[in-house]
Amino acid sequence: MSITRYAQRALGVAAASAILAACSGGGSQVSPTGPAMGGDTVGVGHTLHFKPQWSRTASLIPRSLRPRLPMALHGKVAPDVVRRGIYVSEFSGTSMFGYKKGNATDPGPICTVPFAVSSPNGIAVDGAGNLMEPDGGTRTIQIGQGPNMCGSLAATVSDPFGQPSDAASADALNGTIAVGNIFDNSGAAGSISVCTVASGCTTNLTNPAMFEVAGVAMDNSGNCWADATDPTGVATLTYFAGCAGAGVQATGFTNTSFGGIDIDASGNLVTIDAFAGGTGAVDVYSGCNPACTLVGGPFALNGEAVFGHLNSKFNNKLATGDFAFGQVDIYRYSPTSLTYAYSFNNGLSASLDVEGAAYNKRSPQ
Repeated sequence: MSITRYAQRALGVAAASAILAACSGGGSQVSPTGPAMGGDTVGVGHTLHFKPQWSRTASLIPRSLRPRLPMALHGKVAPDVVRRGIYVSEFSGTSMFGYKKGNATDPGPICTVPFAVSSPNGIAVDGAGNLMEPDGGTRTIQIGQGPNMCGSLAATVSDPFGQPSDAASADALNGTIAVGNIFDNSGAAGSISVCTVASGCTTNLTNPAMFEVAGVAMDNSGNCWADATDPTGVATLTYFAGCAGAGVQATGFTNTSFGGIDIDASGNLVTIDAFAGGTGAVDVYSGCNPACTLVGGPFALNGEAVFGHLNSKFNNKLATGDFAFGQVDIYRYSPTSLTYAYSFNNGLSASLDVEGAAYNKRSPQ
């Protein structure tokens, strides 16, 4: 099977052979591992909800002479518990990293996700703070326990339908996971696998408009979209109501290449047009069920990226995995504007193809 220009560049320029290696068939099983769901992860740390009561006499003691208590005892999160940050993956790497600040002077990762990866693609965070890693090399979806950053492996779901490229879910450990497959078995056209941790991947959604599938998104109502190219290389967006059925190709979708998808706080689809204009672009659409209305864009990117995600706190930042420059690019986001802000690369390697970037916490959708 030959790989088109899009697949070679989107899923790692130097890693096309890894994509080919994952195109054979195979069985599937669900293998929950790691700590019990909902429990604390050993070594991650704990939040102590105790606030000491100072007496009036104690309050008269100069601040410099008062005993210094751990941050946790002041009702704050202890230093070893981080619940906000940015996950970053490298397609040709074997590790994923968590960054606390994700700013231009970030000193480097605060943690390494404690499980191995093989050709990770469009990583994402679910609504519960769990990390989802579509593992192209092993054809699985690995789920890291949240909401703390860099939690242990909580579950692994085998994908019997194809090679995972992206994933989306409101609650990956307890609900439905939509998994985009760039190609299905033996080089067949790509698809969406519908999976759960309890039952595995039981349904495969296909559509003639989907050949190479990059991005997948699922809204809070359970509807999903696939961002793909068709057999002729034309970019398409396919809508599946309730993440089921035959799907329908969206109209009014003007992207020129495939890419990742996210959903902003207003319900708009934020799509990455990976190779538009040579560096890529972002287009924002409303609707797309199936008629799309362009809200904003195309907004040119700083460097080439296939995948990226919005933050949660103000829904005003977009992080992309910039494989052209081996870094994460941060943009100031609104539905009608996108402005490059800065990049960080401390701890990353351009030769390993920086691929995925996902905020914890994610966008409300």
